[in-house]
Amino acid sequence: MKNLQESLIILCYDPPKRFLHNSVIIDDKLLVFSGYTIDYTYELFYLDLSTSFENNKLTWKLIPEGSLPVYTWRSTAVLSLDNSTIYLYGGFMINKDTHDYDYSNLVYMYDYSTSTWSASNLGGDAVPPRQDIEGVIDNSGKIYIFGGFNATNLASFTGRLYDDMNVLNTVSSDWTTLSISGSLPNPRFHYTADILPNGIIVYIGGVEQVSVGGNFTLVDINKIQLFDTINLEWSQKDATGDVIDSRMYFSSVLTPDGYIIIFGGCTYAPGSDFSSVSPKLASLNTDTFEWSIPSGSEENSPPSIYAHTANLYYDFMIITFGFNLDTQLYSSSAQVYLYNIKSNKWVTTFSPTENKSTTTTPTSSTFKPIITTSPTKKSSKSLAIGLGVGISAAVLITCIFIITFIIRRNRNSTQDKQQFQNAQQFRNEQLPEILEIPGSNQRY
Repeated sequence: MKNLQESLIILCYDPPKRFLHNSVIIDDKLLVFSGYTIDYTYELFYLDLSTSFENNKLTWKLIPEGSLPVYTWRSTAVLSLDNSTIYLYGGFMINKDTHDYDYSNLVYMYDYSTSTWSASNLGGDAVPPRQDIEGVIDNSGKIYIFGGFNATNLASFTGRLYDDMNVLNTVSSDWTTLSISGSLPNPRFHYTADILPNGIIVYIGGVEQVSVGGNFTLVDINKIQLFDTINLEWSQKDATGDVIDSRMYFSSVLTPDGYIIIFGGCTYAPGSDFSSVSPKLASLNTDTFEWSIPSGSEENSPPSIYAHTANLYYDFMIITFGFNLDTQLYSSSAQVYLYNIKSNKWVTTFSPTENKSTTTTPTSSTFKPIITTSPTKKSSKSLAIGLGVGISAAVLITCIFIITFIIRRNRNSTQDKQQFQNAQQFRNEQLPEILEIPGSNQRY
């Protein structure tokens, strides 16, 4: 009976709501971890993409062996080239035992075959802690991380914003801070990053500091920064096309045909509340650098959310968690949002069989598109979670009953309301403090 109960808990996991989290796709599994959840949380869980489901009828599955070594949010997660390892870097890190901030290790690695995390042993240049960054990996196994914020004063959440480029070589296990001549972008964070087949990294949006000691401002979304990973050079493209609001805390995915689809996010101005952006979804042609609003993309679209994640799985962009600006509450853990990149429509049903048969395979080139959420399957061992091969209808019914009972017993409406009020307080008080850095004489 105990084994059955444990299996039911694994199969019917009800994850806490969250934002500022991470997600990757490995072997038809959308793995979600980290993020801000009010209470400390370390779990690793996933959504099975090998079966059909409705976007509001989900079965999350817990990976007990995958418990994170630290509580972290505002970090970045990058998948290795062979889909065997997740590299988790940066963010605000809380020690599991002391509940104090702990930056004794900045990179943790998750071994997919054994479902275990380990601290990295990296050499090379010294790289300080960073928050609000986005990493990408090239075909040689180098992870590129640009800029970011380092909250050196963890009481006031003040510190320094960076404009440097740091490279983590996953083969030699060392850091390199690149020495780059020429014009550099302004110090920036809250951006998105996608690497193209030719090795060019495309940086969109976010928040920048245009002068030392100056206020932070939104990056003009039409000013696209490009970094050439071959020649180690920066350049800029001025995007044209449809009018797109500048934004931060948004997501992006790179499609096989060379479009970057952005979704969600919010605006920012010092001393002002976050507000929604328009349009919620837009597409950037990386050949012409022209913005467009896909026809039909506004119909049945999700609410205005930010600090979510987006993962591309064949024809589907899958949006998970985040914070809802319309309701001022966390997005539901019982729902994901599905956007079909072929039909340019928001849909409610996920079908893997139909999905795989219609997907266009990327064309070959010197570099292939490196997407940290790639669905490409590599040989690897199954997750060590001890699940049975089949699940009977009786087990599913029992599972639903257990979930309902647990929810009713442990999560009454008063507790949920308090959690959301705490999240609202975090949004209105803590986040702006991170952005409002003092003048240059008080910088670290």
